[in-house]
Amino acid sequence: MRTITSLIFNPCILTLLLIGCGGDSDSGGNTGNGGNTGNTGMTYVAGEFKTATSDSEYAPIDIGAFGMGNDTCSGESYYFESANVLVYGMSSLPQDDFKYAATLVENKLNEAFNLMGITQAEFSKYRPQYTPTVARNLISFLASHDDGYGEEYDITDLADTGFNVPDDWKTMDHFKKSSVLRAYWSGISDSKQVELVNIYSDFFGISNATDGNMLPAKIGVCLDQNMNSILYGEGTLLGMNLAPNSIASRSDAEQVVLHELIHTIQVNVSKPVNASGQVSDLWFMEGQATYLSGQTVASSASGHYPVDVIDGYDASVIFQGDDGLAYTHYAKAYSYLDANSGKERVINLLKDVRFYQNDKQDDGGYSGVSSGRFTEAFDANMVKANDDNQPLTLSEFRSDYHNLVN
Repeated sequence: MRTITSLIFNPCILTLLLIGCGGDSDSGGNTGNGGNTGNTGMTYVAGEFKTATSDSEYAPIDIGAFGMGNDTCSGESYYFESANVLVYGMSSLPQDDFKYAATLVENKLNEAFNLMGITQAEFSKYRPQYTPTVARNLISFLASHDDGYGEEYDITDLADTGFNVPDDWKTMDHFKKSSVLRAYWSGISDSKQVELVNIYSDFFGISNATDGNMLPAKIGVCLDQNMNSILYGEGTLLGMNLAPNSIASRSDAEQVVLHELIHTIQVNVSKPVNASGQVSDLWFMEGQATYLSGQTVASSASGHYPVDVIDGYDASVIFQGDDGLAYTHYAKAYSYLDANSGKERVINLLKDVRFYQNDKQDDGGYSGVSSGRFTEAFDANMVKANDDNQPLTLSEFRSDYHNLVN
């Protein structure tokens, strides 16, 4: 969820919002005192610089935790830790970069939870403990009936871990089995996940809690030196990728961080196993983040069909490369859902995407075709204006968009 930015924030800076958005260096490990003010003029949160000494303290090595193929911080050992945030980055960066990023996230974290209608405790419940590679490898192994050496195993063994083996398991195709197992994995406790990984890790090559396969409980920020003032932030399963302040600064940095935190919540709640994949429609994911973070909303729905934007290719065709315009219309479309269905129904939509079990093919959306997971979750939760008893299906929203959103 990258932020490349348009006229939405600053008329002098072109803002393209793709999926997400929106002194001298001192590498010592000293404690950062709360209340100190750096060259940004910001009062930094309290925290401490650390160097990882155990596998669980390193940044995850799985690039699936870092968004769209970003591996800048994969396995990084140097970080700044505050109350709710871990900021990873090269030790050659100024310490103020770490403190600045931690402060931005700490200052906006509760606001993001409130805007999404979810508590931090609820978020922690849905935040996965393992990175996507662990989950996908285990699910693929269990769905394949093959232990990797040509021998089958008995799926009913999972019954001992609380898995209810469906009666039609043997007739399911691989995609359907994977969908059922993904929902099961996404709903069990951390201790149960550890138990499963311990049982099956030898078969699929993932060790229990080592080699950077665990996701930290705190929000993780990767200071990505490849980012800049245009490509400034990207919400991820870990937390977000952010341009170091010594490399790129933005007057609207807090608003961008809020946008990215909304993406972080979306991903953790709805698609922890498919964190970098296209699961829910692009217009919905970006519309929610843009609208809730207070960025520009189109004044009228007239003339545009943002709800036809499933993925990035659709966006390039429908809005002809004007991503700044596109995001204002994604926000306009989402504003209807926020006003009429409300935050609780939207959160339930995200949860239904997480626990969906009916896939008969690959579960991702693609150009022109929404995923079954998103479609059924939308249909089950969204309602029309002023009447909770009138369901709003995704198909109806698309076909009647201009009459509904005005």
